[in-house]
This record gives sequence, C-alpha cells and structure tokens, in this order.
Amino acid sequence: MTDVEFIYSQRNNYEPLKAVLRSGMDCAPFKLTEGLKEFIRSHGVGELGRLFSDKGCSIDIRPSIEHNLLRRQIRLPLLYSNPLSVAFYRATTAMRSRLSAILIEDRLNAYPDASALIFNGFMMPASLLMEAAIQRSRPMVMMENGFFPDTIQCDTKGINFGSTLPRDPAFYYWAASHITGDMPQTLVKRSSKQKGEELTNLPADYIFVPFQVPSDMQILAYSPWIRDMKHFYEVLYQLAERMPDRHFVIKEHPSFPLSIQKHIEPHPRIIFANHNETRKLIEGSSAVITINSTVGLEGLAIGKKVIVLGDAPYEMAELVISARSLERLQQAITALNEWQPNETLRQLFLRYVYNVFLLPGSFKAVDADLIERIRKRGRGEDTHSRLLAEYNGLQQSSRSTL
Repeated sequence: MTDVEFIYSQRNNYEPLKAVLRSGMDCAPFKLTEGLKEFIRSHGVGELGRLFSDKGCSIDIRPSIEHNLLRRQIRLPLLYSNPLSVAFYRATTAMRSRLSAILIEDRLNAYPDASALIFNGFMMPASLLMEAAIQRSRPMVMMENGFFPDTIQCDTKGINFGSTLPRDPAFYYWAASHITGDMPQTLVKRSSKQKGEELTNLPADYIFVPFQVPSDMQILAYSPWIRDMKHFYEVLYQLAERMPDRHFVIKEHPSFPLSIQKHIEPHPRIIFANHNETRKLIEGSSAVITINSTVGLEGLAIGKKVIVLGDAPYEMAELVISARSLERLQQAITALNEWQPNETLRQLFLRYVYNVFLLPGSFKAVDADLIERIRKRGRGEDTHSRLLAEYNGLQQSSRSTL
C-alpha cells in the first residue's frame, strides 16, 4: 500500500501543498535534467528515443503545445509571429512535453488509487495530467483561485464555466434551506502593471467594461464570439456609434502588460480608466458588460445589472442578460432601464457560491483544514457535492416518471 493520495504536476502552489501533504502528494521533477535522470532510471538509456517519437507516450500532447504556443503568440507577438520561432518552439517543446507526459503516466501507473490534483488545467504540464486522468477515468480535483478574497475553487469536473456549479435557477430555490451564511463583502484587489494616474472626470452615467487577459483560458476556451480585447473594443466602438447617449468606461486587465490603446481608433465616449479602483468603477456604473470575468460576479455582489458575452459560471436567466452577438448586445443595453435581475435568485446564488461552493482558504496559507476540505470535495462528501447529487437524482427520477 502507498500513502500517495494526490498526483501533482506543476510549480504553481507546489511548495505550500507539499508542505502539508508531504508524502501524500507526488510530483514529477520540474527541471529537465532531473526529469531525464528519472526517465533513465525508470526506463533505461535505450528508451530515450521515445522522447522524439509521436508514439512515445499515450497522452496526446499536441493540444497542450498549441495552447501554450497561442498564449506566447498573444503575449510576445513579435517573437512568435516568426515561422522559424514557431517551428523551433514546437520541436523543443514536444520533447519536454513527452518527457513530462511519460513521468506523469509512470505516477498514474504506480499509484492507481491516487487522484489527479490539478491547478487550472489549461497550461502544461497540468493539461497533460488532466488529459491522462480523463483518458484513464482517474478521479480529478481541479483547483483555481476563488472568485472572492481568501476563497478557492475546487471541483471534480473543472473550473469557472467548466465546474459543477449549477446554472439552473431551480437548483438554488430548491437548495434555499441549506444556504446559510452572509453575502460576500470584499472584492479582489488588482494592482496594475501599467503606469498612469487615476481618472477623476468620468461620465455621470456609464457602462463599465472590464477587459480580460487575452491569453487566459477564459478567453481562449470560453469566449465564443469575442476573439480578443481589440475585437472587444471594436464591438464597443460600433455600439457607441449606434447609441449616441451611451458612454463606456474600460479597464484593461491589470496583470496583462500590453495595452491595446496604441492599436485602436479612439472614440470620445469610450474611456480607458486603467488605474482606477475596480470596485469604485463598478459602484459608479449603471451596468457591467463582461465576457466572463470575475468582475461580473463582483458586479452582481454590489447589486449591478450585468451583461455577459461569453460562457460564465454565473450566466443564468433572471440573474444576468446574455448577449451572443452585436445585435443582441445592443438590444440588451437598450433594455437595461426596464430589466431587473431576480433579487431572490441573486442573493441565493451569491450566498451559495460564497458559503457552499467556494472553499475558504488561500494557496498562500495552505493548512491541514484546507487539505481536508479539498479531500471532501474530491470524495463528494461536502455539502455542495451532496446537494448536487441529491438534486440530480430528483431530476433524473422526475424525468423517468414522465
């Protein structure tokens, strides 16, 4: 018997998790030299050719390589627009990816009862572990930073839109008696990487538009019609031309250093407020338009009307307005004065997310209590998992009697 209960694969949060789990978590080496040494010890020098063969491992590494390449092309466009750079990246990354994949496979084979513990899952090597776990029907515990301070997303299916958080309003009415605790009061603070000063002369009536990181999975995986932030701006420009009474205030994502402002045509009623505090921008707005940002959820917490353009975990009828085209977005803005979110649903949903779905805790301060909460979520022994299973069972029973 082995005491390894989790297989991990990345640097993100490795140290705080390992400090508590100790021998209960195993992870492949991060350094190439250490990984090669382990490969040779386990498989022998004669097997090194596997690292250069498309059949060297059972995990399909190509999607992960292309995801990573696309992120680099977005963040470093000058370097990765060169075909030679792209070819070199694919070739060198393929070898390292196969090595990581093989070492992950070794661990899954060595610890058949261990779950895959995955942070985010969109970038390598976490994406390789996720692919291998899905391929083997191995239990997964997906993690990501929570929507509010000192909270963590933890789910057996995915994160954000890909999680098990229900998007059926009926679930929250059904679960109302189990939803205890207060509404979230504090929002995430974001420090900008761009230089500048706070704007003080904002319009009296504006719609707040928080931009997102264009290389993030929220855009690459969950934004069906907005390609990137330049495209988002172009959509807003068309709206401003069509709706002369509307002002839009944009805040580019503070953790993304590349601004689009030098690459777009300015509009007098579209204002960039990159250095203003996000909460104040939400509070001063008449509504929030977002692709699927956490800021949309924060807008709901403050009581603002929210229009969602992409796939968001809070995209529900009666809670937000969904707009999947320019025309539908214009209609949604026109309807803002008359439309109101369902206040009962808003409070039930936010209290459920904050008190039931999200785990209290921080990756900066991992302790035994947080690890136990992660275990319970992974085993389906926590309140969220039990409520979801009971509700799904009732729905299945209801359908079978029809």
